[in-house]
Amino acid sequence: MTFSIVARDPETGLMGVATQTQALAVGASVPWALPGYGVIATQSMGEPMYGELGLDLLRNGLTATEALAALRTIDEHPDRRQVAMVDLAGEIAVYTGEDCVDSAGHLVGDCCAALANMVAGPDVWHAMVERYEATAGPMTYRLLAALRAGEDAGGDIRGHRSAAVLVVRHERTGRPWRDQLYNLRVDADPDPLTRLGDLVDRSIRYHRVVEAFEMALDGQATEAAELLDLNRLATYEDEPDLRLWRAVVLGLAGREPEAREILHDLCATDPAFVETLRRFGPAGLVPSDLLDRILPDQVGAASV
Repeated sequence: MTFSIVARDPETGLMGVATQTQALAVGASVPWALPGYGVIATQSMGEPMYGELGLDLLRNGLTATEALAALRTIDEHPDRRQVAMVDLAGEIAVYTGEDCVDSAGHLVGDCCAALANMVAGPDVWHAMVERYEATAGPMTYRLLAALRAGEDAGGDIRGHRSAAVLVVRHERTGRPWRDQLYNLRVDADPDPLTRLGDLVDRSIRYHRVVEAFEMALDGQATEAAELLDLNRLATYEDEPDLRLWRAVVLGLAGREPEAREILHDLCATDPAFVETLRRFGPAGLVPSDLLDRILPDQVGAASV
């Protein structure tokens, strides 16, 4: 009922899993990941035990092969399952039970594995591995490319409704909110892969603008503004919060006329975000005298 791919990038160490199905909310059941340890996909008549306990076993030092073998011994119905695991070392373990609904199977590539059931045929999982290995760029885009290849090869015979992508770091930083790079899902949509691709693009832009915003608050405003310019991030077509953060970065970098222009336009379209910036002053995030110079007049008056 689902086709998925698990992978580890040998250059960056990033580990990821992506999946699509006709069922509702595939991201809530199939993909599992733990930064610094591994990723798992559990599907067909999916058993969450393979995800939750599988990650525990990887965290306790078992390899992907050992973890999968151990869990199959305590599963009452292992022939109904389809599971893939990738551990921190890049070892891949995959299993397709004999009772999975045709067409069902998997293929292991150099640094990835595709698995599918109730799909049009073996071309689905073969196309996924081939596309992943032939695609350049960030892992997230390669995972999405693999899902599109599976869809192009016939995909789920019932159609498509939901998709998800999950990517984690190979090292734990001590800040869990930074170790999970992408956890994006489309629970129900006529074109879930297109929607998921849009979410990935937005997420990349969002996190880069947040990075620049934090750099500026930490005294690296000039470098942060250059980062935004270099990546052409946070244009007037972007979300209002990204425009707000860009205005702060530019203001702190001494580019006050550009900051004022952004905030003037933002006041007309999304005044609540300009009011949010006004509150940054009392919180000590942005100097009050800078806010006095870049905030629109009506907002500046309200702050008195």
